[in-house]
Amino acid sequence: MAGEAKHTVSAFDDELSALRANIIELGWRTSLAMEDAIRALEQRDAGLAQAVVDGDREIDALAAQVETAAVNIIALRAPMADDLRTLVSAIKISAILERTADYARNIARRVPSITEKYPKKLRKTIAAMNDAAKDMLGDVVRAYADGDVALAQSVCERDDVVDDLHDELTEMLIEFMIDKPDRISQAAHLLFVSKHLERIGDQATNIAEKVTYSVTGTHRKTGETESEKLAA
Repeated sequence: MAGEAKHTVSAFDDELSALRANIIELGWRTSLAMEDAIRALEQRDAGLAQAVVDGDREIDALAAQVETAAVNIIALRAPMADDLRTLVSAIKISAILERTADYARNIARRVPSITEKYPKKLRKTIAAMNDAAKDMLGDVVRAYADGDVALAQSVCERDDVVDDLHDELTEMLIEFMIDKPDRISQAAHLLFVSKHLERIGDQATNIAEKVTYSVTGTHRKTGETESEKLAA
């Protein structure tokens, strides 16, 4: 991260750099999974959706690699203060990114069940939700890479945008189900898609909290309710 001190043992710096690079790659892979899942949904592309589902195994493996590496560094280097905080945050962030990728996978799994093209206004709102959540995720990974607390906190502030779009889409889908009772099942799948995207936004704010803690040593509440934590 920006402004970090060099250690007397250069191998320690190399290990921390490799760990950080893997987390950034994990964020990139997760963002790509989100993009592909929504494109598969929009195009009703079962093949692309299956590729997202299959690719989730690689994301899981990378997250496990990050956790193992961080634990090994803690065990071998016995880091103190800032370094220990960095490593603990890395473990938590990788776990959150892995969970975020699971939401993208879950969206992809619903694609084969959505066989008809849904109305343009629904497609536009889903796309807007995905763009907002994906931008939050991209920015929070950038905040992690640069140690940028201001950027991390701006991610938290944008969570309301995703939440509002989720509420808007929910209302639209309820109206759609009333008007088209024969398509209730497919609309229900879209409700889950909306909820998954809303949770991705929440996870981005959770990562932002960990970035702030890693850099400053202080915790910032994201405003997540207890029920939301249980739903994660």
